[in-house]
Amino acid sequence: MDGFESSESRFADVRAARERRRAQQRDSYDTPPYDSFNMEDTAPVKGSLVRVVATQAIVCAVLLGGLFTAQKVMPNTWRQLHAAYTQTMKTDMSVKEVWAAAKAVFASLKEDIYVMAPYRDENANGGKGGIDVTLEYASQSCSVAPLTTTVRPYRPVAQGELSSPFGYRIHPITGEEGVHAGMDIAAPEGDPISTAFYGTVLETGENKGYGKYVVMEHAGGLRTLYAHCSEIAAEEGMVLRPGDVIAYVGSTGSSTGPHVHFEVRLNGLRCDPAPLFGGEMYHS
Repeated sequence: MDGFESSESRFADVRAARERRRAQQRDSYDTPPYDSFNMEDTAPVKGSLVRVVATQAIVCAVLLGGLFTAQKVMPNTWRQLHAAYTQTMKTDMSVKEVWAAAKAVFASLKEDIYVMAPYRDENANGGKGGIDVTLEYASQSCSVAPLTTTVRPYRPVAQGELSSPFGYRIHPITGEEGVHAGMDIAAPEGDPISTAFYGTVLETGENKGYGKYVVMEHAGGLRTLYAHCSEIAAEEGMVLRPGDVIAYVGSTGSSTGPHVHFEVRLNGLRCDPAPLFGGEMYHS
């Protein structure tokens, strides 16, 4: 009996040990593959995600607020930036070209604003004239912000003398105060006049102020005007490349001598053409 009881006791111990092992295995299967330490780590992750989303929302709100403020405070600059952006989006450009254009735009914002000031040399030689904008209307129709484009313009005439720049002046014929909405470039009679940018001939005509003139339409709301021509070579609707001849230098209209009046308009605003040439101006 003692042997039987001893054997039965050992079997009981074995069964108990086996049940303990099975219980431990069941517990291990029911336990998630992470411990309390990992559970605690997951809580901050959700909070971090909320903070990231909130931060992005705040940044977007600040950017939108800044754009809205810029549009209200600096409408002319806003229009130029918007036109430059639109032109860039419509142009097939490489990443390098886009980066170069972006740097040029931001660099222009750091430069001093071009101010309408009297020309230093009102007695400069060469022809000048045209139609000036009244001082009252200039604040609505002219921009003093530097204008930039993604491509450099072609010079209207190969050689010339800057006889009257953009800005305030006493009209050389009428003697009245006003704002010269373009630049007068004196050049020999009959010299060819070239289009500055790729575009379409929008209008040709003649009036008392500009004489014979040509208006070119380019991308992004940009237009250029060439006035006081002796002869017009282009026809309305023609698509021309930079450097193509559109007319010839003359002294038609309100003019003191042979020259070309070169005017740039962006979405209806008259802009100073000088910044487009990057400092390479005609000698005066």
